[in-house]
Amino acid sequence: MNLLVVATFVVVVLAEILVPLGLGYWLIRRFGASWRIFLLGAAGFVAVQVLHTPLVLLTQGPLVLWLQETVGSQAAVIALLAVYLGLLAGIFEEVGRYLLYRYWFPRKGYARSREHGFLFGAGWGGVESIIVALLVFSSMVSYIVLSALPPELAGIPDDPAALAQVEALLALSPLDILPGLFERMMTITLHIAWSVLVLAAVVTRRHVLLVAAILWHAAVDAAVVYVGHMTGVLAAELALALFAAPAFVYLHREWRRLGQGATFTSPR
Repeated sequence: MNLLVVATFVVVVLAEILVPLGLGYWLIRRFGASWRIFLLGAAGFVAVQVLHTPLVLLTQGPLVLWLQETVGSQAAVIALLAVYLGLLAGIFEEVGRYLLYRYWFPRKGYARSREHGFLFGAGWGGVESIIVALLVFSSMVSYIVLSALPPELAGIPDDPAALAQVEALLALSPLDILPGLFERMMTITLHIAWSVLVLAAVVTRRHVLLVAAILWHAAVDAAVVYVGHMTGVLAAELALALFAAPAFVYLHREWRRLGQGATFTSPR
């Protein structure tokens, strides 16, 4: 067992849980807002995934088989699959945000302000980060158990695929784990940007902004899936960072306009 790998697991798990919660706490204190907005964003993500995830599981396998039969190039299969998965994520998540802003916010009397857009996005991206942290924690437990016990006591099935997964897990280094933390931080930033953009679509009644959020989200997911499969994790993280850069710019601009309530200007 590599103790440095275990320590890296611990750091990543704690950061992926504490950073979004700390961000939510800071935004609430900064704006004098309520945890309800943060929790509504978190609940919105979970509710969307209840519909989104089963659809992906039901359609991804048949789609891959059909693409393999009709498209000659494996790269083309991965590219088309990536676009499909990206569009599904963009449509479900951004439309989900739109519906909550459009109908739930006025029903509960929540102001459709930039401040609430930031906080809602932090909750949406934050709960995803926490869920990922729990999965990373599960991998850490598996790593510790498999490192400490012989294969016959660890309950590993005598299957080549299972053995390959175990070998890959035991061969992890800290550099294999840390990129996941970077991905979560970039993804939280993107979720906040998309949340503010969709809120602007609702307030200004410009549905083109909703379409922009959907396409932006789809492009990010498609690029990360395709580049990750074709080139590797580090290249996928670089692609994610390139897509997150405009999010930082956009959020900086909107942050400077805080205090204007629900007033959004059309992006130029």
